Amino acid sequence: MRVLIVEDEKIAAKHLLQMLKKVHFGYEEVIVIRSVSELIAWLSKNKEPDLIFLDIHLNDGNSLQVFDILKVSAPVIFVTAYDKYVIDSFKANSINYILKPIEENVLRESIAKFFKIKDYYGKSTNTVLSGEAPYTKERILVRKGTANTSIPVNDIAFFFSEMKISFAVDFRDSKYYMDAKLSDLERVLDKKIFFRANRQLIVNINAIKEFKSIEFSKIELHIRPTAWIKEAIIISQFTAPDFKNWIANL
Repeated sequence: MRVLIVEDEKIAAKHLLQMLKKVHFGYEEVIVIRSVSELIAWLSKNKEPDLIFLDIHLNDGNSLQVFDILKVSAPVIFVTAYDKYVIDSFKANSINYILKPIEENVLRESIAKFFKIKDYYGKSTNTVLSGEAPYTKERILVRKGTANTSIPVNDIAFFFSEMKISFAVDFRDSKYYMDAKLSDLERVLDKKIFFRANRQLIVNINAIKEFKSIEFSKIELHIRPTAWIKEAIIISQFTAPDFKNWIANL
């Protein structure tokens, strides 16, 4: 197994290596990279690693820009001092987002998740996370007032957008602000549980009260809780067949 550690601080890179040995994470080769430019050059010339440990703020910029320049399908465990990039990590095949200082139990959980994905699908995690097999987020970062928190995704009844702002509403009818766009969320949500009803709404199957067919082959959908969505949701004639298949296959 080949592992890439992207970290511009020598002490931090050494500490991560020591912790990987401590938790008995077996690897055959480890490469340490210290800058964005070096990372781009390495990925351009070499076969992708099995796993990347990635710091975000490097001495020559933000490492997330790499994913706008290159197609990277290798799974990533973020190891950073900043929590504001959690949503941005969605586009980077993120397995977990570890805040410094690294806690041993969090590192163990991240590695366990890596092997769980790899073993479950019986293929490389690169294939799983690149979209050929499903991979979903278990928790989501939300904001209420000035406080940030993460909550289990399945506690969310629906996500909706209004005036280009995204919101999450849980089953207790609490509404949270989100930095993520619905299009980004759609890619990382469990498609057995969540459905993109229209441009403004992604709904949890457990939030659906009832639905019925209406004129022009559209669907009228009623969901709960209703404090934030008071009118029926209309699913277009083009999306209606997908919705029926989704409901039927649950």
